[in-house]
Amino acid sequence: MPMEIPVYLFTGFLESGKTSFVQSILNDPSFFDGERSLLILCEEGEKEYKPMLLEDTNTQLVVVEEKEDFNREFLALCEHKYHPERVLIEWNGMWKLSELPPDVFPKNWLVYQTVTTVDARTFDSYFVNMGTFMYEMLSNTDMIVFNRSGDKTAEQIRNRKVRMINRRADIFLDFPDGHSEAYQEDLNVTLDMNAPIVDISDADFGRWYFDAMENTDKYDRHTVRFLCQVYRPKGMQKHCFAVGRFMMLCCPEDISFSAMIARHECAETLVDRDWYTITAELRNEFFQEYEGKGPVLYVKSLEPAEKPEDDLIYIK
Repeated sequence: MPMEIPVYLFTGFLESGKTSFVQSILNDPSFFDGERSLLILCEEGEKEYKPMLLEDTNTQLVVVEEKEDFNREFLALCEHKYHPERVLIEWNGMWKLSELPPDVFPKNWLVYQTVTTVDARTFDSYFVNMGTFMYEMLSNTDMIVFNRSGDKTAEQIRNRKVRMINRRADIFLDFPDGHSEAYQEDLNVTLDMNAPIVDISDADFGRWYFDAMENTDKYDRHTVRFLCQVYRPKGMQKHCFAVGRFMMLCCPEDISFSAMIARHECAETLVDRDWYTITAELRNEFFQEYEGKGPVLYVKSLEPAEKPEDDLIYIK
């Protein structure tokens, strides 16, 4: 059986600090223990890798200039030629990872971690002008490092809803003086959990939805009420349907229907995208569409409602 090869992906726009971060990783004794490393460089910036560092860390550097050249045949050739024990990939910030074929990596190459670097000084302007690229990088990563952070960086992260875009990633602020801080943010929504019915306004829906999806036990057996649209995908269980809202985190390209499973005998009669005010008891239960446990709403009432003037949910 082929040896399992860990793959580390480093994403970020040009001059965001990817090369410096990778070099710091290679210099870290806790990361390097003499393994044969393959470093695939897909974007060459002003900072270059030091030949001595590559030699000392048993690292072979390979450059890929065109996205089309980063393919399964190329990677298989790399494995055959260099026999790496781990792979580091400095990805091109203008190439979307989502466009990679799912089988691009050899079967024994497993992506262990994705790290995204951001230049805090240009973060806001990139977010405004290249929101689609920025959203994808921030949402599909395990760690986000804000290089060249300053006094306003934490505020920018809050304003741009970075924690809502990616709830699982570790976020760090690296400052010019060399120190680093972990970014923390309280995302809990303030609701009256002692009320017989927990009313969830449009203003609170986004934060409540993410909290309820991740911390379902917190709302287990509570009765909730909110404005929603309904949808019944093909193949869904009898008497089950989806309720939710279209939500935008940062830009129109990321609008998606954020939904939960609901149970009621009227499910088969509902018309997709109709509006209702739902009152339901939330239970933390296994459901196939969740691939595990998650919030299941046992409907107490489903009252027809008017579509609001602005039907999008914005995270506040």
